[in-house]
Amino acid sequence: MFGPFINKVIRVLVLGDIMFFSAFGLIGPIFAIFVTKQIAGATIATVGFAATLNLLTKAILQMPVARYIDRHKGEKDDFKFMVAGSTLVSVVPFIYLFVSMPWHLYLAQIVLGIGGALANPGWYAIFTRHIDRGREGTEWTLENIGVGLAAAGAAAVGGVLAENFGFYNLFLIVGVLSLVGLIVQMSLYSTVIELDHHGRNHENQQ
Repeated sequence: MFGPFINKVIRVLVLGDIMFFSAFGLIGPIFAIFVTKQIAGATIATVGFAATLNLLTKAILQMPVARYIDRHKGEKDDFKFMVAGSTLVSVVPFIYLFVSMPWHLYLAQIVLGIGGALANPGWYAIFTRHIDRGREGTEWTLENIGVGLAAAGAAAVGGVLAENFGFYNLFLIVGVLSLVGLIVQMSLYSTVIELDHHGRNHENQQ
């Protein structure tokens, strides 16, 4: 999937994203079943409110985060926000293990929205900065294809896993895969610090 012409940063970002989309793709198609069957007093409306809380939280917080990282030079801030957000996202599947009432679910979805709001601007900033000149279309398409295939494959597998092993074990798998995606992202730390250091030295020399 990754050709030799794609630089390390892009490869790692795409791979990390694939892990996250694979993880949450496992529960995407059956999430409504989990909510209505496993949470006392939950209805289809509960599923809708939960989705709204996630998306609304992310929509409200993303722009302030994006403006903050744009005002601060270097990539360390981008990286820190990306990792902090991805950490919160990775925690959510483990929160699902203890959800027994609708408000528990709403809290989990707010945490998921905060995580996405922190992670996305940093991820986009680093990806955009490191995209190979002349291959912008190819590398953005690689990202889209990678996460699309990951989510599609996971959607088919998730139902089978839930049916055979139950939601508890499924959420454990989702949590572990999310943590793998987080570890993949964190492997960029030395690269980001080195590039940030070189960039500051270049500015000082000018």
